[in-house]
Amino acid sequence: MKVFITREIAEIAIEYLKKKKYDVSVYSKDKAISRKELIRNIKDADAVISLLTEKFDKELIDQIKKCKVIANVAVGYNNIDVAYARTKNIVVTNTPDVLTQSTADLAIALTLACARRLIEGEELVRKKKFKGWGPKLLLGVELKDKVFGILGAGRIGTAVALRAKAFGTKVVYSSKLKKSGT
Repeated sequence: MKVFITREIAEIAIEYLKKKKYDVSVYSKDKAISRKELIRNIKDADAVISLLTEKFDKELIDQIKKCKVIANVAVGYNNIDVAYARTKNIVVTNTPDVLTQSTADLAIALTLACARRLIEGEELVRKKKFKGWGPKLLLGVELKDKVFGILGAGRIGTAVALRAKAFGTKVVYSSKLKKSGT
């Protein structure tokens, strides 16, 4: 089975495919593949592992006669005409929960960076302007007892809410569905 990967992904995934004796080729430039080069590389592929940067519309899907799978390394697949792919007997997959925890971690990291003035402190040290501790120096804001608002309480919003609660915040959210435990 010939697999084409549209951009470098985690080495463990590539090694896994190679252990399964798949013929794997990867577009190795650190940028999105051009449509022309993509078409050239996927014409004979049995499977394609793509990223959000590739748009699999009807025109592109018609170019991949042998392809049976388009595996999208992304939470969604709005870059793929899934309905049309199905008419060509191509299975489309995605990675729905791959970034939930990482994204929630980043949301909390950014919150802490703002509340505790980390960027200002880092800049002070980097520019060698730090003269020592002072009672009001970069005082910032504690999260405890603050209201933490979240728009959308899906997988990521819920993961952020659980982290925010650990800091003693009151979590409020806007969502189509009522969530328990947040």
